[in-house]
Amino acid sequence: MKDISQQVHPLSGTKETLWMAIIFVFIIAVQLAYVRYLGHEEYQEQIFDWQVSAFNSFEGADQAIYNALYTVKDEIPYIYDDINRFNEPDVKFRWPNLEDFQEYYLSPFYQDNSWIQNGAVAWSLYEPLAEGEMQGYSMYLGTSGSQPNQGSFLLTIGHVHAGMQNNNALDIWWHPNQQIVMPTSGFKDSLIRDGWKYV
Repeated sequence: MKDISQQVHPLSGTKETLWMAIIFVFIIAVQLAYVRYLGHEEYQEQIFDWQVSAFNSFEGADQAIYNALYTVKDEIPYIYDDINRFNEPDVKFRWPNLEDFQEYYLSPFYQDNSWIQNGAVAWSLYEPLAEGEMQGYSMYLGTSGSQPNQGSFLLTIGHVHAGMQNNNALDIWWHPNQQIVMPTSGFKDSLIRDGWKYV
């Protein structure tokens, strides 16, 4: 019988490996080119005359107070809910006062060493309405700081309480005068006319 078997040698993987390496290098080169020319976009947000940048304009005590206000502004509505949770039907709902903030150790209102180092700012609360379906602005004003060139801060809470829905917008404002009085209104246009700057 004649042997018809034939030995088959495996194909070399050199060409396939070379093509895979070329494709890999091409993909990496395209990604690097994208990141270098298109991946980084510098954008500077426009600051209007009635605004102030917390990153570029504040330092020292004002920076510390802003940071604390920015952190706690989202906690204040929870404290509001907590202190009004078990009110009797005839008891009016109220926003946390300065004594409440002492009990909650809430900076920048809490009077500890940090409060002293940041100018011992005097805080006051203004609540325009305390009954019915509340609409308006409650405001926390911080003035009379003892640090040089320290301004005043205003935390406004624009709220609409109608039925079971609460809509609150908390904003931080700054004024270069450290001896300013409580605004008569928390509306934006009124504050801007009085020299307040939105942070």
